[in-house]
Amino acid sequence: MAWFRPVVVAMALLAVLFGGAGGPEAGASSLGSGPPGGGSQGGPQLAKAKGDACVKDRAWMRRNHMDFLKHRRDETVREGIRIRDESLLNCQSCHTSRTEFCDRCHSFVGVQPDCFHCHNYK
Repeated sequence: MAWFRPVVVAMALLAVLFGGAGGPEAGASSLGSGPPGGGSQGGPQLAKAKGDACVKDRAWMRRNHMDFLKHRRDETVREGIRIRDESLLNCQSCHTSRTEFCDRCHSFVGVQPDCFHCHNYK
């Protein structure tokens, strides 16, 4: 039954990502069309990023950021390859509030990323 939890988490994440047809609204971007803080109609409202553009497009990052960050971690730690534009510090320069950005979505889908066991968020 070890396979069950990742399947449930993946299904919850897909439901959040594709559950609503909401687009960017005044001052915030949305994962879905639900009310702030989430709800049955869509995902949580996320704080607007401060930068102009991410290293990848928004839809790609919503689906793949966890794998992208793991890949970057492996290349950095194990192979010594550092790419400044794709560093966790670069993410934090635009997504300045862990509470308003990372934690809100991760709490909604019931996952606990392990990034912040080692990395401090500003």
